[in-house]
Amino acid sequence: KFQKKCLEMEMAVRQPVTLTQVAEAAGVSIATVSRVLNRRGQVDEHTRRRVMTSVENLGYDASSIARKREARIEQRMFNVELLLCPLAEQKNMLLLDFMAEALRGVQSFFSRHGNVRMNICTWEPDEIMHHEENEMIFNRLVNADGVLVIGNPASEIIDRLVEAGVMPVLISTDRQDIPLNSVCFDDFSGGVMAARHLVECGFRRIGFLCGSDKARSFLRRRSGVMVQTIDSLGFENFESRTPKTSDDSEVAVCFREWLESGHCPEAIITSHASAAAVVCRELKSCGLSCPEDYSIITFDDTIDNVFGLEITHLHIYPRELGIKSAQRIYQMMSSSGKDDRPYKIVLPLELTMGNSVKCRAK
Repeated sequence: KFQKKCLEMEMAVRQPVTLTQVAEAAGVSIATVSRVLNRRGQVDEHTRRRVMTSVENLGYDASSIARKREARIEQRMFNVELLLCPLAEQKNMLLLDFMAEALRGVQSFFSRHGNVRMNICTWEPDEIMHHEENEMIFNRLVNADGVLVIGNPASEIIDRLVEAGVMPVLISTDRQDIPLNSVCFDDFSGGVMAARHLVECGFRRIGFLCGSDKARSFLRRRSGVMVQTIDSLGFENFESRTPKTSDDSEVAVCFREWLESGHCPEAIITSHASAAAVVCRELKSCGLSCPEDYSIITFDDTIDNVFGLEITHLHIYPRELGIKSAQRIYQMMSSSGKDDRPYKIVLPLELTMGNSVKCRAK
């Protein structure tokens, strides 16, 4: 009798608990239990707790639901649009090392999942908001499962997407006025770091050469430099110049005029690497050199061996930027609209020493 009782108990233990039993114990319908376990549809918090308590008390294997849900997610194909928003003077953003490396990061993340089709499109930097090609692209964005935006999108573009119910992930840019997902570098802190280094090296006047006033990342970098310089040295010891466009020829004209004005500080921070290379070339053409006459710090990884210089710079990780952005949009798509809180992911910059800054006596 004892052995028979043990066998009956063992069979009872092995008997799987059904959704029907969970529903009866919780006093709800089977459909409600399914909605709770699959995280779909609207269920009030009180009902959800009752269902989950019944699941726990009865020993229902809810993990099988999760496994099936994950399998469905993996099987579903997601369509992602990567929208490039170049400045007017940029003919092909993907020729820029920064953009190409960020794209590789995005692609590397999606390739690990195998259920994402990504299309790359470019928003024409046209003064006319409803450019014909842009309208075709906009329709694709609205119908995509996810949208990544990289570059320098006009506020109107993002506003239209949000009004149409699209919540994009912004790469290397951000919007402070509306809650949006973004992944960018800590450009402001990078500016502070660069200016502090020059102050510690004994410089008493610091200049910032900004590639464009339309690039939000450049403006955040300038703000960081300005705040640190003013806090340390006073307002009169900071000066900034901005060319008409970020094209190297315009940057060269702007810097040459600054140099010839006699007001150019001997410590210069540039907003991006190619601007630092332009500065070095212009100095050489004027019979000057870095760091003997002018010290230079730049953002972004530098162009190798500019007149034998290793330029001190704020090192960035664009591939990591792409990976984090792809990871975030994938989370949003696979959560079936439940993960709708905006996340702002900020990646640090690292000050990497070169030989382009000459310390002076304080």
